[in-house]
Order: sequence, then C-alpha cells, then structure tokens
Amino acid sequence: MEVIKLPKKFRMVCYEIMDGKEEALTALETFADKYPHQVAAIKAEVAYFNLDYETALNLDLTVLPWLEEWYYSNVSDEHMIAMTVAAIKLHREQELIEALTKEQARIRSENGLPQRDRFCDILMDYLKRGLMPFADNDKNYPYHEPEEPQTKEQLWAKLVEQNKKLSPDDPDARRKLYNHCCMFGTARDAVDLFEEIQGVPMADSSYRDAIARYLYLGEREKALQTAERLATSRLWAVAGPTQVRPMSFFEDPNLREFLLEPESLRRIREAAFIDDGSLIRK
Repeated sequence: MEVIKLPKKFRMVCYEIMDGKEEALTALETFADKYPHQVAAIKAEVAYFNLDYETALNLDLTVLPWLEEWYYSNVSDEHMIAMTVAAIKLHREQELIEALTKEQARIRSENGLPQRDRFCDILMDYLKRGLMPFADNDKNYPYHEPEEPQTKEQLWAKLVEQNKKLSPDDPDARRKLYNHCCMFGTARDAVDLFEEIQGVPMADSSYRDAIARYLYLGEREKALQTAERLATSRLWAVAGPTQVRPMSFFEDPNLREFLLEPESLRRIREAAFIDDGSLIRK
C-alpha cells in the first residue's frame, strides 16, 4: 500500500479545520473522490471531539484497512485506540473485534507487519474485557509516588555530581531536574518545578507527567489547565496535516478522561484551536 502525499490545497483546508473553522469541512468534500480515506479520517477526528462517537466509529471503520496510507504509524495507532474507546462507549465491541480480526488477516496476507498485527491483538483484548486501552498498563494511571521519594535538593546534588558545570539558572538543567523529580521525587516537587519552567520547551511526556501528579495531589483544575496548554502547544500535530484534533490524547488514560466529559472536552478542543507558533506549515 502506497503512502499518500497530499497536495497543498488539501493541506491548507486541514489547517483551517485544525484552527476550528469547521465550515472548511465543506471544502474538504471537494477532495473526497481522490482522497476518500484521508477525508473520512479528518471527519472522524472532528466527530470524536464533538462526542459523536457513532459517526466517528462508522467513519473510522471505513478507514481501518487503509491506515498504511499514512507515513507515520502513530496516526493509525491513535485512530485504532479512539475506535476502541468509541466501541466500548457504544457497546459495539464485537463489531470492532470482527473488523480488527479482518484487518489482521489482511495484514498477514499483504505485508505481515508484526507491529500492527500485535496491536490488533492488544486492542481486541481490551475490547473483550470491556476495559479502556492502557487503563491497566500506564505508569501514570493511577500515579503513585515512589516508596522513598527523594527531595529536589537531593536530586539536584546528584545531577551536579554527574556534571559539575550544571547551573540552576540553565533551562536545560532545570528541565533535567524536573524529569528526575518525576522519576524519583515527590509529586509536589515535580509540579512546583513544572510551574517554574513554564516557557521552556518541553516534550509531550513532560506535560503528561505533570497532569498525572496534579491529579494525584487532587488539583484537577491545574491538571486540566496543563492539558489545555498541551493542546495549545500542538505537539500532537507533528505527524501530518490530517491530524486536525489531538487524537493522541486518547492514548493517555488521564487525558482521555477529560475527553469523555463535555465541559473539559470543550476547553481542550478550544485550546487546540490556538496555534502558539510551534507548528510549521508547509
């Protein structure tokens, strides 16, 4: 199956939809004959973030056998996870199990991609158990502090011991200390450091770690505000223009809970419409 390269006019329509201009969905229809799977995937993403799981799942079922048309595998993973969530919410587990079984047969006959084959097995296991993906297999869900957490002062001393040139004013050094606090320190020290390094470029995982620790501390509003910041950062949009909504949020059990509640979903969706300048459009 060939990877599809989208023309600039198509990409520009995607960016308008990403910016919250849902009227651009009308313009998207002009590409439906030539790029039916990409159009369906975009419409599915919009439906997921409108809590219209019926429409989203129906669309994604048509896209499932064609997800190899995307260069980045995370696009297919995100859609397959979202499909699993929707199927469980709609009590359509058996239907999706049958679709994934058929997809496995196609993979094995056409190209034998072991990763995608195994991913189908993983998702079917969740469907059979009626359990949301990764709710039983995520270090941050639910988050627990280490049995003997170290203070940020202790962790900083260890970092300096390894590299005596580190300065507490260096953004990279502070980011390293934050990561160490997430692994070995207390939740309070971690989120305090997270707040101190606002404005320093951070990875998607840094936001997710902070969200888990805010929830552990009972600070749901701060967790939601951090999810809004992650949505605004558009770190989730790097794999291609058809990622018009933060579909990667479905992978994270903490973020997913925000997507399943109308008010927190509204806030995340609106935050995702704000481009902070991190997205380079070509």
